[in-house]
Amino acid sequence: MKKTKFDSLVKLKKLKVREIENKILKLNSTLQKEIENLKKIENQLLKLEYPKEGSFSLIIQFKTIQNYYLKEIKLKKSQIDFIKHQLSNLENSLKEANLELEKMLYLQGEEIKKIVNRIKKGEAKNLDEIALLLFERKKGLE
Repeated sequence: MKKTKFDSLVKLKKLKVREIENKILKLNSTLQKEIENLKKIENQLLKLEYPKEGSFSLIIQFKTIQNYYLKEIKLKKSQIDFIKHQLSNLENSLKEANLELEKMLYLQGEEIKKIVNRIKKGEAKNLDEIALLLFERKKGLE
């Protein structure tokens, strides 16, 4: 089959779509890991027991550890929000890339239809010429 002027564009658009899909997969994996890490930190915070006895320094130590976990939770949540925002942007890019790919596929299809029609017209013309030659030959034999 003949190549169309849209073949290379279609190939590039497909590559771009695949690239974005791969980024989304990687980012989803990262998101899941960060969510798991957040849950671990939250569980560690929940496991902390407030000291019922002991010195004031023990209470300060407890509060320091508790504040550390709270900061870590806040940090993880902001990282998760950032990843979700990146995912949203990538999903929008994927929609646009798919739309561009569909446009190129449509134009490629139209170009193929034109090529097929040209070939059919050429074949029809050749068949007409052959029929005319056969007719003249048959007429000449009579």
